[in-house]
Amino acid sequence: MNHAIDRIGEVTETWTSVAQLMADTRWVLTMRLLGLSGAWSMPEGESQTMIGEKIPAFTEAALSGTFAMMSGGSLDRVFRESLEPISSKARANRERLFGRGPLVFGRTVAWN
Repeated sequence: MNHAIDRIGEVTETWTSVAQLMADTRWVLTMRLLGLSGAWSMPEGESQTMIGEKIPAFTEAALSGTFAMMSGGSLDRVFRESLEPISSKARANRERLFGRGPLVFGRTVAWN
């Protein structure tokens, strides 16, 4: 019985991580599109940053998942380990961009 409960907890944790990644990704995409259109305050060089961050994050995700699999981890653990580098990058981007705030008539609006 405890095994079934533990298994339910693992699956729930995995899909909660997926849902959080989806939400963070949507926010980052929205703020970057608004930034490229001039409606959101963006840091200098953000267009280069958003391209350059992909390969390291996905490489780290592949390695993390591979190491988890090689150590005998469950499928859920392998999936979570693979998601973590991408999720942490998306979360950091969301927090960083959200703190900058929108632009109104070319000026950043106090967001906090």
